[in-house]
Amino acid sequence: MSLIKKQFVITSTPLRISFAGGGSDFHDFFSAHEGAFVSSTIDKEIKVTVKRHSDIFNEKFRINYSSSEIKNKLEDIENDIARECIKLVGIDYPLYISTIADLPEKSGLGSSSSFCVGLLKALFELEGKKVNDKELFEASVEVEINILKKPIGIQDQLAAVYGGFNFFKILKDGSFEIKNLNQNSKNIVPNIFNNLLLIWTSIQRNSSDILYEQEKNISKNIDNIKSIKNLAYDFWDLINKDFDSKNIGELLEKGWNNKIKLASKISNNEIIRLYEKCKNLGSHGGKLSGAGGGGFLLMVVDESIKNNLINNLDNYNNIDIKYNPNGSRILLSE
Repeated sequence: MSLIKKQFVITSTPLRISFAGGGSDFHDFFSAHEGAFVSSTIDKEIKVTVKRHSDIFNEKFRINYSSSEIKNKLEDIENDIARECIKLVGIDYPLYISTIADLPEKSGLGSSSSFCVGLLKALFELEGKKVNDKELFEASVEVEINILKKPIGIQDQLAAVYGGFNFFKILKDGSFEIKNLNQNSKNIVPNIFNNLLLIWTSIQRNSSDILYEQEKNISKNIDNIKSIKNLAYDFWDLINKDFDSKNIGELLEKGWNNKIKLASKISNNEIIRLYEKCKNLGSHGGKLSGAGGGGFLLMVVDESIKNNLINNLDNYNNIDIKYNPNGSRILLSE
């Protein structure tokens, strides 16, 4: 039975950090070899507000994000995700959309997919259309991959919808299996997060060029992507047994060394210098979040020396992150 249509909805959708397996979530790979990755949602989110816009205003659509748009025709909306989400849900009345993000866009934490998932969830709720998590995931993939042809995999949408610290296995037909670390009785998640450091490189980049090259090179990189996928299994086995931060750091570094072979612009001299500086200050290893080229560097460092490393990072900001078990959720609906 349908929900009652709403006037005003706010959703909150988490960003994510990816530990292992990224790249095996591209359709061209998992449709032939299956995919696997491990990720966790964090306490940094994107909040999306949608509201039925009054006829009193001169415009039909008012959309606020890192830019502001005032449009009268749906096809004139420049934000491609917003435009296609509105189309997919089937809304043709005046609409106000606004977003608030805890961290910058284009930073490798899955913000585009989090925005897409959060906006779809809000629009479906506004329309009184009840969708489950799988339907929400499929709708976000339809918008980003099938309609907009973005050169991305499906891990960001899965993390945004389902939330949690998860191992995802992607089968050849695109179906997936989820194992959640919350079900483990050990105090694993806090131990992992206590030894993580997220460092802002100050480089915001459009990842499309990197991802297009990575997607184009899949057939040449099958063995390398298989190795990256296998690290997801290794990582999951590791954190479900006795482990220390050194094990995790070394595994992330192994994945990072494999990943930089997938496209020419994944790393650069500034990222290499920052990574080596962290290693010299005692980090066990890490990786760049997302497609590469900039964004956030995720490093593993013993909690006991974390402050010393932070104090020696000079001009680089670090972000304190905590575990967030929630997927996309509705904060307000009226």
